[in-house]
Amino acid sequence: MGQRARRPRDARLVGEPLVTDTDQMVTWLRAAMDAAKHRAEEAAADTGSANWEYQPSGILDAMEPAGFMVATGSQDFLEPERGQFMAANDPAAVLRRIAADRQLLDDLIAEQHNVVEDPAYTCPAATTERDGGRNYHPGPCNCARDERVHRRVRLLAEGYGWTEEER
Repeated sequence: MGQRARRPRDARLVGEPLVTDTDQMVTWLRAAMDAAKHRAEEAAADTGSANWEYQPSGILDAMEPAGFMVATGSQDFLEPERGQFMAANDPAAVLRRIAADRQLLDDLIAEQHNVVEDPAYTCPAATTERDGGRNYHPGPCNCARDERVHRRVRLLAEGYGWTEEER
């Protein structure tokens, strides 16, 4: 499942680190977050504000400068449900979600392998630098950390459009 290790496509030197499916997904996800952030910043720049507000008159306005019309619907008004949804998902809200998702991604990646006092029983994938413990038999993860992280990163990536075809 999710942690097949393989050489990077351009790797030619012996001793280069292997790249896992999770590593590739994290790289894709960071690029998707960067693109979403750029789109939100562009929308804010185009309208003069990252904060939008739905007016009962059926118009979506930028908060500053006041009165800058972001959108109207057919016959020059937006239905309340659509206008309120758009205001709730203005560039400021998108930027907040991206910042929170970046922190969540960093937390997921930082999750440590199982380390116990006796290195013989420590997860074989644990390293001193990453997990603060050593093991006697380096090898693939047996504490389910890699599977958990992969599953959670995939769920986060799906919110940005990840599909299995992205691999």
